[in-house]
Amino acid sequence: MNRHSARILVVDDHEDNLALLRLILSAQGYAIQCARDGAQALAMIQQQPPDLILLDLMMPHISGYEVIEHVRALGDDHYIPIMLITAKQDLADKIHGLNLGADDFLSKPVQGPELIARVRALLRLKQLQDALIRERNKNALLYQVGQQLNDTLDLDRVLATTLSLT
Repeated sequence: MNRHSARILVVDDHEDNLALLRLILSAQGYAIQCARDGAQALAMIQQQPPDLILLDLMMPHISGYEVIEHVRALGDDHYIPIMLITAKQDLADKIHGLNLGADDFLSKPVQGPELIARVRALLRLKQLQDALIRERNKNALLYQVGQQLNDTLDLDRVLATTLSLT
């Protein structure tokens, strides 16, 4: 995944924060989508999962914590790295977010070079996780084909089952 194909969802209820993050990241060639609250973010994720989510914690209605829980409930086949970007400085807030499944934490005010470095690192993590998921799925398919071969020596049945599995 190169910068031009990476889709980043930025979630923050303050327009100036959205504008700053959009400016920094779009200058690097990333495709940026913005959501102004957790509900809008969840709808956008459902429609087209992004490659990375930059998420504020303190938002009305659905907090960043709740967004993390919803995203992680999608399961292992839909891994999306999440970076919390918030003005909260309390260590307990950081730990809580990371324990819920966030992958990184960045405090406001955001420094452009640090943000870009962390985004690149999380996108590399996403690439590796996606490759592992593809490999796991391929191995599961091979296992099922092997099971079918063990179950019968009828070549037509084995071929039909293998074709349906693939």
